Amino acid sequence: MRALGVDPGTVVTGYGLVEEEDARLFHLESGAIAASQRSDVAKRLRLMYSRMEGLVARYKPDAFVLESSFYAKNVHTTIRLGQISGVMLLLAESAGIPVYEYSPMEVKLSVVGYGAAKKEQVYQMIGHLLKMEKMPDSHHATDALAVAVCHLHSRKMKELSGLK
Repeated sequence: MRALGVDPGTVVTGYGLVEEEDARLFHLESGAIAASQRSDVAKRLRLMYSRMEGLVARYKPDAFVLESSFYAKNVHTTIRLGQISGVMLLLAESAGIPVYEYSPMEVKLSVVGYGAAKKEQVYQMIGHLLKMEKMPDSHHATDALAVAVCHLHSRKMKELSGLK
């Protein structure tokens, strides 16, 4: 099972590919796609779409996993997060990849064991779980890896409990 985790953002979108084989997790690739904040939103969305499309074509993930949008205090930010999430949903649907979404609290609970964990705790656990010698430079990439790991853990739990 190969999961592509996505931490959506209109200026920076993090991605992380994790493969599970024989109950072991492997880091395949991760990073952040950055766009100029000064460029038009439509151009930023197109950049994110095309770069993610390339990753999908290269790695052919079995699951496309998004960190669900939170409601920001700034309505403008909430709308922008909805736009990039919609673009990512369209990409996954166009590629025929099932989409899964997890809240930040679900991700932290799955990765760290505590839903209110700090970013540093998630960062450390991702390094430990994926046995990474060099951690990503971007917290967006680490968040995306955490989303992918959350899905792989959640999928196993659902299978064990008989849920689908």
